[in-house]
Amino acid sequence: MRRYLYLSLIVILLASLLALPFSTANAQSSVSGADMINLMNQWRSGYWSNALVEDAALSQCAQWTADEMARMKAKGHLTAFGYTAASVRCAEFGFGGGNKVFVTENWAGGQTLTIDILAGYWADYWHMLPATEQQYRYVGVGKSTDSDGYTYYILQAGAISGDTGSGSSVGSGTVPTALPDGSTPIVNNYVISFPTSTPDLDGNISHVVKSGESLYTIAVNYGVTIDAIKTLNAMTSNDIYVGNTLKISLKPTPTITPTRTSTVMMPTRTPTQTLMPTTPGPTRTSTPTPAPTQLPLLDRIDRQYLGLTLLVLSAAGFFVVIFFFFIRPKFKKQ
Repeated sequence: MRRYLYLSLIVILLASLLALPFSTANAQSSVSGADMINLMNQWRSGYWSNALVEDAALSQCAQWTADEMARMKAKGHLTAFGYTAASVRCAEFGFGGGNKVFVTENWAGGQTLTIDILAGYWADYWHMLPATEQQYRYVGVGKSTDSDGYTYYILQAGAISGDTGSGSSVGSGTVPTALPDGSTPIVNNYVISFPTSTPDLDGNISHVVKSGESLYTIAVNYGVTIDAIKTLNAMTSNDIYVGNTLKISLKPTPTITPTRTSTVMMPTRTPTQTLMPTTPGPTRTSTPTPAPTQLPLLDRIDRQYLGLTLLVLSAAGFFVVIFFFFIRPKFKKQ
C-alpha cells in the first residue's frame, strides 16, 4: 500500500515540475496594461519630469477600441475603417469633461507578445509621441483577444485644452520637435502633419510611405479621401508598407468650354397666296358616236326564225353528208 502511495506522490511531483516551465513561458508572453504605461513613462522620464497619469475615461476608450479591433480582426487603426478619430471617440467616453481634447493612439498585436517586442514596435518617432510631447498628461490602456488568439494592445495618451500642467524638461533638455528632414511637425487632433510632396514636372503628386504613417494620416495631410488614394493606386485594402510610392493626385485635364455666340434670328416673311376670281367658261358636252353596224339586215329579221332556219339547214347538211359518204357507197358495192 505504501508503495502505491509513494509512486503517486512521485508522479504528482514530476507533473508539477513539467508544468512549471510552461507557466513561466505564458507569464513572459503576457503584457498587462500597467506594463504598457510603465514602458511609456520610462521613455517620458528622459524628456519630462511629469509622468503620464492613467485616466478612467481614456482607459474605457482604449478598451472599447481594443474590443472593436478584436471583433473586426482589424490590423490597423479604426480610423482607416471609417471610424472617428481617437480624439472624438475618447471625448464621447467623457475624457476632458466637455473641453477640447487631443488624443494620440498606439496599437500593437500578436499571439506571444512580450514587453521587449512591444518596445521595439513603439520605438519610432510617431509611437514615441506620448513620451516626447509635453502636452500629453493622461494615458489609457486596453487589451483584447480575438477568436484566433491574436491579442490587440492599445495605449492612448491625451491632452486637455487649457490644462498646461507643470512639466519641465529634464534629461537631454530637449524635445524632438523636428522631423529627420529638418521640418517641424504639427499636432492636429491626433493626426500629425508631415511635409507633403509637390507636383512633379507632369503635375502629378506622389508620396513615399515612411515609418509610422497610415493611409488615414496620408489622406488627411494631403486633403484627399482614402478611397481616392485607393482608386488611383488600384488598392483592395488599407495596408501600406514603408517605401511604397502612392499616387495622391493626377494633373487635372483642362476642359474646353465652348463659348456660346448669340445669333440674332431675322424674321422670315411667309408669302401669302392671293385667290384670283375664276371666270366660268363654256362647258363642252361630248356627243356619243353611234357604232357602225356591218349587218343592217339582221335588225329587220326575226331572230327566232333565223335560228330555226339555220337549224334546218344544218340538219339537211348533216343528212346529205351521211347519205353521200356512208349509205350510197354501200348500195354501189351490192
